[in-house]
Amino acid sequence: MEKCKTVPFRNVTLGKGFWLDRYNLNKNVSLGCVKKVFEETGRFDALRFNYLKTGRAPHYYFDSDVAKWIEAVSYIMEHDRESMRENETLIDELVDCMEKAQRDDGYLNSATQQLNPELKFKDRDRHELYCAGHLIEAAVAYYQATGKDKFLKVVERYCDCIYDYFVKEHKADFYTPGHEEIELALFKLYRLTGKEKYRKTAEFFLENRGKHDEKNMIGNAVQAQDDADMYNLKQAGGHAVRALYLYSGLADYAAVNDDEKLYGVLDGLFEDITTRKMYITGGVGSSPRGECFTVPFDLPNPTAYAESCTAVAFILFALRMRRLKTDAKFGNLIERIMYNMLLSPTSLDGKRFFYENPHEISLEDRNREVSLNPASREHFPITQRVESFTCSCCPPNINRFFGEFADVIAVEQDCLYIEQYVSSIVNTAFGTVTIDETYALDGKATISSADFKGDRIVFRKPEWCDEIDAEKNGKAIIINEKDGYFEIPAESRFEISLDFKIRPKFMAANPLVGADVGKVALTYGPTVYCLEGKDNGERLKRISLNPAAAVCVDKQKDFHGFYSLYADGQIDKAQDKLYFSAENCGKEKKRLKFIPFFAQANRGESDMIIWIRAET
Repeated sequence: MEKCKTVPFRNVTLGKGFWLDRYNLNKNVSLGCVKKVFEETGRFDALRFNYLKTGRAPHYYFDSDVAKWIEAVSYIMEHDRESMRENETLIDELVDCMEKAQRDDGYLNSATQQLNPELKFKDRDRHELYCAGHLIEAAVAYYQATGKDKFLKVVERYCDCIYDYFVKEHKADFYTPGHEEIELALFKLYRLTGKEKYRKTAEFFLENRGKHDEKNMIGNAVQAQDDADMYNLKQAGGHAVRALYLYSGLADYAAVNDDEKLYGVLDGLFEDITTRKMYITGGVGSSPRGECFTVPFDLPNPTAYAESCTAVAFILFALRMRRLKTDAKFGNLIERIMYNMLLSPTSLDGKRFFYENPHEISLEDRNREVSLNPASREHFPITQRVESFTCSCCPPNINRFFGEFADVIAVEQDCLYIEQYVSSIVNTAFGTVTIDETYALDGKATISSADFKGDRIVFRKPEWCDEIDAEKNGKAIIINEKDGYFEIPAESRFEISLDFKIRPKFMAANPLVGADVGKVALTYGPTVYCLEGKDNGERLKRISLNPAAAVCVDKQKDFHGFYSLYADGQIDKAQDKLYFSAENCGKEKKRLKFIPFFAQANRGESDMIIWIRAET
């Protein structure tokens, strides 16, 4: 059913600009910071299987944390193996340890084997299959990067064990994973090896979803995606990361089985999220209780969960959907996440991370419940990024995604489609294409080739773009947009220059989003902006502005080369009385400084808001 294929990151060389800088920050700083934390917290020791020697008990999700880090290293090695030699040595050590510790039947899980061997495939929520999924993805990536097959053989033996226990002999105490992920990993292993056993295992887990009375760690069947089988999923629900991994696996199922009906179900879920359950930044999962989707239009800002892993999971889902159908909405969603939620989790210096991504910070709201013990008070996201978490799934997930970041740029179909405007050299079946851009700054991109083999090239029109100026080989051309794309005839040698007429724009939310009624948010092209107390004073909720101020916004370049934006607003004057006549509500003019949402919380603790009261 796949209509096209992604141009893989290994065929792309990033060019100078913001995204290369961000890729290098991950490679040169963040990856090492995560490695240091993992060594200090015993995560690498978990896969050394040395608990009896060290006394450092592995947690049941440690295997997955390390696997994601290995996957990240592997992707980076495909472009620069020399810089990863030390990490490669560490990975080889861990693989040797895993091979020695693996049970005769192929089973491999550090926590169960060392702490609770009697619980093998007994407890659905011990993350055995989730950890197995990430080990599979890591092994595939490491094999593709190095050609070494020891790790791959280890995970294949483990997958054979899983097949025997679940599919062939039905010896496990549950049918489907508590935390989805292994499904898409098994399809990846199937595509690499061609072995039907791995495809059948993935299909078993997906086809049995919602058909059994499974035990759940918290919440109900909705929380665990057990409330419906895969053809009757009507709306996105439950744990947001797990749901998006499930949908990614189902998209792989639809592709392998040419399943149009399932694609329709997944398209409905995609629409449900993007039109009813998504923050303007691309963040999803609004509730900290269960890390879940809630009901339509429930998008509170102060308590927004918006877990960092959802940024990765949602892009993975959208990439798979794009391979099944040509629709600009998938590229639009990926762009929204790229410039906002994907960047927010990591500090500007690359050393610290968010697990939850705050969408509003009001310091006066923190700990206001002074009559309650701290553990009983209302939950808010932390206000500053930290080096590590007890549950550290997010940092290595960000590591691995940036390793294969260039997967988002282009797809090959009957012609070449440019989906994301990222400075790069892209080697495709249609020839080598070079992209030079200042897209998020000036809304411009130039695409050129000296050996193009197609007769046309297709570009995604940005969701925020109202008009486009285009030139080909120095001459203005007229373009016609259709269904979110526009097509330009191409010769063997061409240079196409695009100006998307970027401008500041104040956005409103659907009035059913109660948290944002009567408010506006400032965007500049793909980037969402916010106000911080560091620039605009305390108690930012007092601020309001006229959305028409967008035409008067000034720009100043900072924050990793992005603009700060300035607009005129007003602030409610302080009053002596608690209540007073609205006629006496005075306002003072105030020059407002907006910064990119992803740059928030990098200058110490501060208030922050995205949505601002609108005045007419």
